[in-house]
Amino acid sequence: MDNKKLLELLNKQYNFEIESAYIYKAMSLWAAKENWPGVANFLHQQALEEMFHASKLQNYLLDIDYDVKLTSIAEPKAEYSSLKEVFTEALEHEKQVTSNFMEIMKEAKEVSDYQTEIQAQWFLTEQVEEEATFNDLILTLERINDSAAGLFQFDAQLAQRSFSKPQA
Repeated sequence: MDNKKLLELLNKQYNFEIESAYIYKAMSLWAAKENWPGVANFLHQQALEEMFHASKLQNYLLDIDYDVKLTSIAEPKAEYSSLKEVFTEALEHEKQVTSNFMEIMKEAKEVSDYQTEIQAQWFLTEQVEEEATFNDLILTLERINDSAAGLFQFDAQLAQRSFSKPQA
């Protein structure tokens, strides 16, 4: 592939996926510290999923003979006021990921890079699920409205999540 802009967008997103894992890991650590083990598990699993996404992009870039470049990652936020804040920030982050892949898709279409379009389409499909998941979690927290029993059940439900590699 000769399109420098598209390659740079892909490399930037590769690094953003690693940063995403870092952000979710920090959220997971906050939840563990606050004694929300189920939420901590859910966010840890999310961090693993983001590293899978980074690996998928890395493999694609290597397959097309691109020299993948690692960039620095800022220290993630470590303190939150509530579970709702955590999941609201996670949703906003996922919306940024979606926007990034939309930009990749747009550039791939402009240069008729069908292979990259297919890669971007996989991620965009994944993003529909990601955003829906966080929207649902926020809605659940709003319905619970600080009910101790509801929060306990919410946490227990999130403890059940385990990462399984999606089908490519």
